[in-house]
Formats: sequence, structure tokens, C-alpha cells
Amino acid sequence: MANEQIFTNRTESYVKGRPGYADGVFKLLFRDILKPGDKIADVGSGTGIFAKELIERGFDVFCVEPNEKMRAQAEKSFAGNPHFISVAASAEATTLPDHSVELVTAASAFHWFDAEKFRTECKRILKPYGIFFTVFNRRDDNDPFTRRYYEISRSLCENFTSLRHGFSKAVSKLETFFGRNINHEIFDFPLEYTKEKFIHRSLSSSYAPEPDTAAYHEYIEQLWVLMEEFAPNSDKIIVPNVSVVYWGKLS
Repeated sequence: MANEQIFTNRTESYVKGRPGYADGVFKLLFRDILKPGDKIADVGSGTGIFAKELIERGFDVFCVEPNEKMRAQAEKSFAGNPHFISVAASAEATTLPDHSVELVTAASAFHWFDAEKFRTECKRILKPYGIFFTVFNRRDDNDPFTRRYYEISRSLCENFTSLRHGFSKAVSKLETFFGRNINHEIFDFPLEYTKEKFIHRSLSSSYAPEPDTAAYHEYIEQLWVLMEEFAPNSDKIIVPNVSVVYWGKLS
């Protein structure tokens, strides 16, 4: 399945279950990186989870998303907002004009891109002083709940490799991507879910079983068992997590 189609059957769960990012991520952006009037390209913008924080503060954001269903959800969410500009395009060919934005962002998406082609595209659309900024959520592999979640996913999800597959794949390319201008910061961000929301978060993952398969229904059942074991008297699950950011100019 092509990368741009992976989340087509997961859009509803993506909307219901995907978390945002630590407040510190946005404080960093608004304090140290963005200036009033700056234009932003949020690449691989999905349903607009990250872009929402920027749009609500009055920044014009070009939300570049190749998946039609994910893009349509963002268009519905931001209908009538002049700061939201929907762009049906890929990370490697955004269709944006040369030197048209001050900031390019990629939130939990960089690992899906062809890094070399995307870097070329970033340098084309960024103004000479522009910044690339990428952010990920990273769960704690040593957390007992997360370890059990890993085992369930490994046994029932055919395409599962690890909970950090996307993050690890991205980080391995970032030093070369940025050159010498890389900055890095980590913000504590425990993820609090209702149990129903955690199910949707799990089903929104690229490795989750496809709907209407036996593995899909067993996966949901095993996740409920796991949550009831760890939080038998609560409707909430808290998962240790940090938001990790990298940013800088592209040399």
C-alpha cells in the first residue's frame, strides 16, 4: 500500500484518538521561532492536529496532505477559517511557490518522507532564513503498561515492528538532513486517555489490523483486557510519553 493511502481506513480513529503535543513545543515555536505574519507549511498535516495550534493563533498554514480522506477531515474542521489553506500534494512536491514560507513543520510524519527529496523541496519553498521543525511523541519502552501493549501489538499486528519505529527511522536521518544546524529539545507530556480514546489511538496506528478482520476484533478485545488490568477502577489510562522536537536551518 502506498504511504499516502495507509491512513484511509484509520481516519475516524485518528480524529478520535490521536493526541496533540506538549505545551512546551508551542511555547518554543511562538517564543523563539515564529514572528507575526510568518507563513507555515505543515507537511503531512493529516487531520490538522498540529496545524490547529498555529491556525488558532492567526498564522497562515498551508496544510500539505496527500491522503484525500485525511485532508477532507481537516477541510471540514477548519471550514471558513482564512488561515487554513488545504494543499493536495506530497511532501516531496508540495506545489508551493519558491521561497514562500518562513517555517516548514512535520508532526509525526517525517519518517514517511523520502528525506533527500523532501530536503530539496524544503530548501525550495523556505525563505533563505527559514526553519524546518519536526516533532514526535515518544512513549517510554520501560513502562509496564507500554511493554504489555508492545507484546499485544507484536502478536496481532502483521506490520508491527516497534513502538518507536517511526521515531527511530526519522532520527537516523535527521543529522544528515539538518547538517550542522540541528537543535533538539524534549518536553514531558504524559498522555491521558479515556479507555475508549485509547482504543481509537491504537486503531489509528499504521500497523493496526484492518477493520473486519479477526485480528482487528481480537486486538480490541486484548486492549480492553490490558486496560482493565492496569486501571480496573478508572475510565482513564495515563501513558508515559515525551514530545521530542528537532529544528534548524538547512545548510
